Amino acid sequence: MGFFDQLKSLFTSPSGDPNALVLYVKCKRCGAPLAVRVNLANDLSADYESGGFVLNKEMLDGKCFTLMRAEIRFDAARKIVERKIDKGEFITREEYATMTNAQMTNDK
Repeated sequence: MGFFDQLKSLFTSPSGDPNALVLYVKCKRCGAPLAVRVNLANDLSADYESGGFVLNKEMLDGKCFTLMRAEIRFDAARKIVERKIDKGEFITREEYATMTNAQMTNDK
């Protein structure tokens, strides 16, 4: 899988909805994976300086309850141009699936 394919897998919607973006993140403190759905039609704020959009998203994991903050910048066509996260890290959908399957196996 190439770099751009990995980047694309970070931000693709499994449902195929063009207005949906799923963020897959992992808590830096406890390693808990988290999937958060974003509505691209309603959740973005206009960035008048760049002519694009910005998303400021706070996410709370269910294990150690660390509050993670993500800032994602989009161009006018709602394509990601920059992303940052505090107290977490972005992961791919495949990594999320592997981590959640492993957790379910360990919980049995």
